[in-house]
Amino acid sequence: MSDVRKTSQLDRRDWLEAAWEAFATGGIAAVTVQGIAEQLEITRGSFYHHFSNRADLLRGLLEHWQTEWTTDVRDTIQALQLDPMQTLVALARLIRAKGASRYDVRVRAWALTDTTVREVVRNVDEVRLGFIRSQFTALGFDPIEAESRARLFLYYELAEPAVLAE
Repeated sequence: MSDVRKTSQLDRRDWLEAAWEAFATGGIAAVTVQGIAEQLEITRGSFYHHFSNRADLLRGLLEHWQTEWTTDVRDTIQALQLDPMQTLVALARLIRAKGASRYDVRVRAWALTDTTVREVVRNVDEVRLGFIRSQFTALGFDPIEAESRARLFLYYELAEPAVLAE
């Protein structure tokens, strides 16, 4: 297959998915235009059809993480219209099935060195905690207990695979 054909078949999402793979295995330093182009078996020129530069790609990664692992997960669970306990169980299963912690750990490490990423993580956590807290509140827990349980739920689901890795 020629590079011209591959270039026409690749879209922004293809580049983002390849960047996520690089990010998940090697952290932010592994997200390079050259490395992703090699992974996709395409020239770097294709990259510039979808992104203006690496910083634009990194912004895209962050937006993708925010949407895919927060907004989309919440919307998927809400669409099920389950009771609060079933919602929490379904949420835990979806988080695990999608391997969300694989990406969250890396994004949080990135946030340690980048204030923009840190702010996005803070906002994402507020959305996630708000949704989870609402389920515990609906189960009858007082605000402090609902907050504590929401934090434990979220942090456990994100850290569990790393803590219990075999």
